Amino acid sequence: MLSGLLMIVDMQNDFVTKNGSLYFPQAEKVKPVVIDIVKDRMKREYDLIFTKDWHDPNDLEFKRFPVHCIKETYGAEIFDDLKFIIRDYSKINFVMKKRFSAFYGTNFDDILKNLSPKHVEICGVDTNICVMYTVEELKNRDYDVVIYENGVASYDEKLHEFAISQMRDVLGAKIEKWRSFNAQH
Repeated sequence: MLSGLLMIVDMQNDFVTKNGSLYFPQAEKVKPVVIDIVKDRMKREYDLIFTKDWHDPNDLEFKRFPVHCIKETYGAEIFDDLKFIIRDYSKINFVMKKRFSAFYGTNFDDILKNLSPKHVEICGVDTNICVMYTVEELKNRDYDVVIYENGVASYDEKLHEFAISQMRDVLGAKIEKWRSFNAQH
């Protein structure tokens, strides 16, 4: 059965919680938006896919970025408010990834083939890294992609804007503003 799918990219403590190793203040603006999107899509019985950076302690990525999201640590977990909201929802898959794209070295392709979504909606962090590189591969597989611009963020506003323009103008993803759950009903 064709259905909608919401993908929540890397909303993990090391990125979006104060004192996280790669925390950035702009994450505070997207956390409530992501929560609102997730609540709405759960009410509509969407499938949810959460990506998680999931690194070994000696990952090669740490030559470019500070150590972050070591598997099985607090920093690698979904931030607490969101984790609480999804705790009893059954239509969830987690994709543990070691690189920017959710496809690289994961079972994400198989999950998508199994779920057969008619479109993929995206929110999360970082716009110019894991969001953009996953959107690129979704579009190369001919998925319709909607990105909620106010539900994604980056540590750098110029890179955020660049990534939004690349995903819209080059990759052909649809960019929308999320309207509050309460405003929709």
